[in-house]
Amino acid sequence: MEKPADSKQLLFDGEDGYDAVVVGSGYGGSVSACRLSMAGFKVCLVEKGRKWEAKDFPTDSCKIMSAVRMESQNLGISFGPKDALFQVYEQNDSVAAVACGLGGGSLVNAGVMLPTPVRTRRNSKWPKEWERDWDSCEASAATMMKIQSVPVQFPIVKIMKEIDIEEVEEMVQDSMKLSMNFDLEESPSRLAKHQNLDICIACGNCLAGCPYNAKNSTDKNYLASAIQAYSL
Repeated sequence: MEKPADSKQLLFDGEDGYDAVVVGSGYGGSVSACRLSMAGFKVCLVEKGRKWEAKDFPTDSCKIMSAVRMESQNLGISFGPKDALFQVYEQNDSVAAVACGLGGGSLVNAGVMLPTPVRTRRNSKWPKEWERDWDSCEASAATMMKIQSVPVQFPIVKIMKEIDIEEVEEMVQDSMKLSMNFDLEESPSRLAKHQNLDICIACGNCLAGCPYNAKNSTDKNYLASAIQAYSL
């Protein structure tokens, strides 16, 4: 997977161009880039935002305000850095809030991973062939995202479980699992290179980006695997 020097290179490389162009690096874009790259295709991933390191994420209200960009077509105004982590767009009667960075929405969510409800899988609109591979695909995603249950060592685990039961009791019977690293006794050096995470300390800053490098966002797994596959 390569990054073009500019748009002209992307459009006019001819035989030296790309087999596929993927726009966005969130869950959809990163998985697509990874699968295509692993299949041997030359992939160009286009992402508006920048690479965010753990130390870059805002950790207080003042810093969060400096990580927001607002654009309103209704009022004809815009303010905030163009590469801000949080981007809010207003047009007519709609408002959209998105994450801007390598990893997309996986940078600023709580990393909650839930299995697909049975009633959803039984929807007749899904291709019948999908049912055959559904479990294996979910297991593959769970492995790649390295989902883990919240350990009882955390004092907030009771509250988190209460939220889990209240919100998703009908969807899943197991305990809530997150794409966070809770391996309290596992040395980071034992993890795969692209999953070299630190330990979650339950700071609660997940929705503003993990400042402790404990969240397994897509830049650390799918995109890292895509780059690794291309370099082989």
